[in-house]
Amino acid sequence: MEYKDIICKVLEAAGDFNSRKLWRRFSNSDCFGVKITGPACPDASRGDEPMLGAVLGNAGEEYGLSLFRGPGAVGSFTALLASDGLVDDVLEDMDMLGFTMQAFGELLPDDQAQLREAGLHPRYDEQVPYFLAKPPGRRPRPLGKSEMQVLHLVLQGVVEADKKKLLRPGRLEYEDGICVLTISGEAAAPHVAVAREQWPEQKSPKTIPLLPESLEFRGLPRLGATWLVGMPTVPAGIEGDERTMRMVLVVDEASEFVLEGKPVLGGDLREAMKIVAATFRGGGLGGRKGLPERIIFSSRKLFDAMTPTLEPAGVKCVYEPMVPKLQELVADLVGHLDRGFSLFDENTKSGNEPEAGNPAPDDLKGWKEADLRLMRRFAEHFQSGRRLWSSRAVKRYFNEDEGLDFYLKDPRQRGIIPAYTAWGVLDYRPNRTSKTHAEKMLAKGLPKTEEILLRARMEACPTLYRVAGHNPKAGTVELEDVLMGGAVTVYDQMMSENIENSLFLAARVFPVGRFHFLEPAGPLFGAMMGLDAVEFLRGAGMDFTPEGLHWDAHKFGWLWQWTDRWRDRQKLKGLRNTDGEEFLWHIASFSLTNPDQTRQMLMRRGDIDFDEEADELVWSKEAGRGSGMPGQTVTLGRIEFVGDELVLTVNSAERFTRARQWLEKLPGVVFSNVRTRRWDEAEKDRPMDERISQPEPVEMTPELAAGLQEMMDRHYIEWIDTPLPALGGKTPRQACRTEAGRRQVTMLIRTMPDPMGQIPVQVPREAMLSELGLEKESSLKSSGRQKPQPSIPIQEISPKRKVPRNAPCPCGSGRKYKKCCGR
Repeated sequence: MEYKDIICKVLEAAGDFNSRKLWRRFSNSDCFGVKITGPACPDASRGDEPMLGAVLGNAGEEYGLSLFRGPGAVGSFTALLASDGLVDDVLEDMDMLGFTMQAFGELLPDDQAQLREAGLHPRYDEQVPYFLAKPPGRRPRPLGKSEMQVLHLVLQGVVEADKKKLLRPGRLEYEDGICVLTISGEAAAPHVAVAREQWPEQKSPKTIPLLPESLEFRGLPRLGATWLVGMPTVPAGIEGDERTMRMVLVVDEASEFVLEGKPVLGGDLREAMKIVAATFRGGGLGGRKGLPERIIFSSRKLFDAMTPTLEPAGVKCVYEPMVPKLQELVADLVGHLDRGFSLFDENTKSGNEPEAGNPAPDDLKGWKEADLRLMRRFAEHFQSGRRLWSSRAVKRYFNEDEGLDFYLKDPRQRGIIPAYTAWGVLDYRPNRTSKTHAEKMLAKGLPKTEEILLRARMEACPTLYRVAGHNPKAGTVELEDVLMGGAVTVYDQMMSENIENSLFLAARVFPVGRFHFLEPAGPLFGAMMGLDAVEFLRGAGMDFTPEGLHWDAHKFGWLWQWTDRWRDRQKLKGLRNTDGEEFLWHIASFSLTNPDQTRQMLMRRGDIDFDEEADELVWSKEAGRGSGMPGQTVTLGRIEFVGDELVLTVNSAERFTRARQWLEKLPGVVFSNVRTRRWDEAEKDRPMDERISQPEPVEMTPELAAGLQEMMDRHYIEWIDTPLPALGGKTPRQACRTEAGRRQVTMLIRTMPDPMGQIPVQVPREAMLSELGLEKESSLKSSGRQKPQPSIPIQEISPKRKVPRNAPCPCGSGRKYKKCCGR
């Protein structure tokens, strides 16, 4: 079986496993055993070695499954549960494989490529299985072929056992033991047997003391001090070497001075002991010579190995799994490494790679590889260039006085670094006569292909784009230029998988061969923020011309803080109903003794009307004088009868409280439960239970899709003659009688977000611009950029189709029309 096919099967099995929602029943302390015997065992080298399985997710952390193997399986599992956390030796000795659910954008490029090969093209924040193996003494790595097959078998076995209601939670200390799954037979159709039995206690082999010849302490002075000695695992390593890297730390407890800190690969005890012994003889960082009175070890292995030699020499040795001062030092070290590795690693260093001519115009891979080499040069400049770390450069780009470290800690660091680096290389001049770093790079000389790419970047002006569409399979993103007009197709695989239509981003797009590439210039932000962002840039004095955008490129960096302030204002302002109450959907259920009687009693109320078409009761009131709509009727809520239940839907907590009070006074009406949902609640913010089992969307035929697009086209063309508060009560057609009005209407149309839904319904921008006579101005400003395809001409729009209230909504949400767009 091909590796690609195995991945597909494991992905399917992981989906079945998640659908069982085992984390509801299995706590973090529960486990089960697994034995694979006979032909079903795909890993002959491991034989029928038992494994200890643990379901992840009960505490709301990463969902998934871990399988612990080898003689230290029990020790690794119990260590993960200990309040002490992962002590020095646990991670080093761990032998584990499994998967967790992670956001696709957080995976390493190789792991993302693995899922793409299996035909998946997830969004940036979409949860996907992340497969991982951790062999003892080795760094974590992707699963190999045989390990994938083992995981596939186990996932199948767990699902099958759970379907038969044989999989029960258990803890190692239970008297009747834990569930043990025995998987046998052929791998294509394995047989699963489940028994309850005690899991045999497994002990790691005792560490044999190592006594290198150089470990000699005679003649050393005695120090009345306590030293802390540890050997934690750090997230680093050597390229091509899979061994874990551990840091031997020797610290004076009183002064917290680091006497020594050296790396060792693969937990080499002999090498670690040599480092500690050299510290005794003055070979450490402080040159202090002598034996301390006491040593506190956080590594059990190092303690066992050195105590037999140190205690006869008069050194008291103590083992403590948790040494707070050592942990603080390790945390600082790891934080430093994380920053360095998140920005740059060994692969970011550019070299003088030989170049055998430019890639062909249609060689996308060749151009991408060359662009990666140029980006590495950008990264080197960021890392070593003092100019980009100066307060002057930071102040100019971010329009804030905070240091660069402040912005690097931002959760959006992934986008901030490349955008700031690109500006620093292409546009930043400490003074008017200074050359940019890009100009210096050209003067110094570059390989021809990189020179072409750099010049293309320098000629392209940054602007604000709206995402008009994306195709993950083709790796393309359709962008429309909001500030100057025109459209372009960008080739960017990662962006195509993680972007959403109607979002906005500040970027520069430049031609490469027969393609266009993208360089970030500022943040990515929401569909409702586009017009406000344009007004912010206009208020900052930005001239929306190629020359003006080049000159004010740094002002796109100001959008990082602007987006935060915009969101904060929205949170403070909130969304409120006509009574001034905070908008929060409440869907409440009430059980009924006699539904017909309850319906009749409700119909007698003066504030209840019957919506015959929707088959619902409408709770309403007359709007007061202060509402701004006196004399009109305000809908307070809707009531449905579903079997023996009454379902009330209102949009605030206050309305729910009032309705519940008078509903519960009716005979035979008893409150059951209520669910709440924010109006802007995103998919990723909903409980895991709701995200994993979503209803299948209704089938959208081409005829329904075309009809919905035609309906939306008619709506937006009518918008042209609708008075708008944003235009001072004028219609867009009336506002276009002045130059300022024409600019304002053009921006309104360009920044309109497309309707949300499962089908690509779009705002007919070109038709609207054409109707207002604005399309010529747009094409003149685009200066050679690709033009978007025009929408359906006005005269071709068919009459609006009526959608039945109880029919599936044409937007593809899966809800009834009356519960969705029909509201």
